[in-house]
Amino acid sequence: MTNNLENITGQIDNEISSKFLNEIDKTKLQLIKGWFIERSSQLQPWKSFCNINKFSKPKNAGEVSKRLFTNIKIYQGNYIAVSAMLILYCILTSPLLLFGLVMSFGGCYYISTRGQGKSIKLLGRDLTMAEQYGLVFLISLPLFFLASAGSIVFWIIGASAFIIVLHASMLELKSVDLELQEVNIL
Repeated sequence: MTNNLENITGQIDNEISSKFLNEIDKTKLQLIKGWFIERSSQLQPWKSFCNINKFSKPKNAGEVSKRLFTNIKIYQGNYIAVSAMLILYCILTSPLLLFGLVMSFGGCYYISTRGQGKSIKLLGRDLTMAEQYGLVFLISLPLFFLASAGSIVFWIIGASAFIIVLHASMLELKSVDLELQEVNIL
């Protein structure tokens, strides 16, 4: 899976960097690519992550905290993937939010590539690049307000925290330890 991800990100990197990006943007893209590759390599098998037979009620608060610490450390990549799925769900089920995001990113893309850092003239006034980004922000702000983007952000945070804490506190440590020893992770 890591090779496929590296091939895809390599193709995207070559395609994008050859056309639009300066050296600072290329460095940022490399950092983001490295972060995603590292997280994808930390993904544990979904079969063990979702195995209901390994769930049990913790005996006391000490066991809950030990399970939370250990399971979050082990399944960090999986929890990030679950949070990403919740984000994607929210974007796809809210058409106004999707429209606002497309407009925002489209405006920023247009300013960075088509404008090439040049000022534009609007109503007899030259707008610098920073002012152009500010204008995109001001136009996008009502869309995000109407789409309830603030409540969506807090819903994602709350739902992710609930799912992560519930899963990590209920998953038995001994089954996690045995399984990880089988694949030589610990």
